[in-house]
Amino acid sequence: MEGKKRKRKPASYIVLGMLLMICFYVGITLLEQQQEMVQLKKEEQEIQSKIDNIQKEIDGITNNIESADTDEYIERIARENLKMIGSDEVIFIDLGKNNE
Repeated sequence: MEGKKRKRKPASYIVLGMLLMICFYVGITLLEQQQEMVQLKKEEQEIQSKIDNIQKEIDGITNNIESADTDEYIERIARENLKMIGSDEVIFIDLGKNNE
């Protein structure tokens, strides 16, 4: 018997073309979604970093509020910001410092 070549019908080419187009579309869609996932993970890390920084700031402010009632804190603020001194302390002014 001689090998006969089967002729393909035009409909099979259309189906094959459609399958190739569907595969191409699915491949492109998957690549786009993968790129979007990478971008979203990067944004998530940046936002988490900002959250961590803000949480540290909140903790520092909370500690300041808690220590605001102590005598040491009040004395430190009075010395640093208001330039106040204790009743048993003496201020020395170096007049030669300004002439240099």
